[in-house]
Amino acid sequence: MSNPHEAWSVETSRDGERWRSLGKGWVFPGEPLLVHGASSLIRFRRSEPKGDWVGPLERTADLPMTLLELEAGRRSELWPGEEHLGLPVLLPGGEVGRLVSFEHSPDGTRWTWSLRFEGEASDR
Repeated sequence: MSNPHEAWSVETSRDGERWRSLGKGWVFPGEPLLVHGASSLIRFRRSEPKGDWVGPLERTADLPMTLLELEAGRRSELWPGEEHLGLPVLLPGGEVGRLVSFEHSPDGTRWTWSLRFEGEASDR
């Protein structure tokens, strides 16, 4: 069975000198990737075939989620809205789930969100 997803390697850094792997974001072709817990700098590249790094891209605002437009090479911080439901979210440690809901208080001090995780058995 072929996998319709593309893998993108994502790394973060606080200083631009030391880079840490955040994990691989699995997306459908042309789909953006949400990232939770991104540091002040982020870079990414297509995993297969290996591409050149895009970035480092600096944080654009002090908000909880980062949207990576992978093909366009752009980063923006945001509060996810209805238009982001269903997008993949890369968590620190490399897990990827799909955004099911996201709500936040008007002052931005509290938020509640949920993700859906799916998997399938592979040949062992």
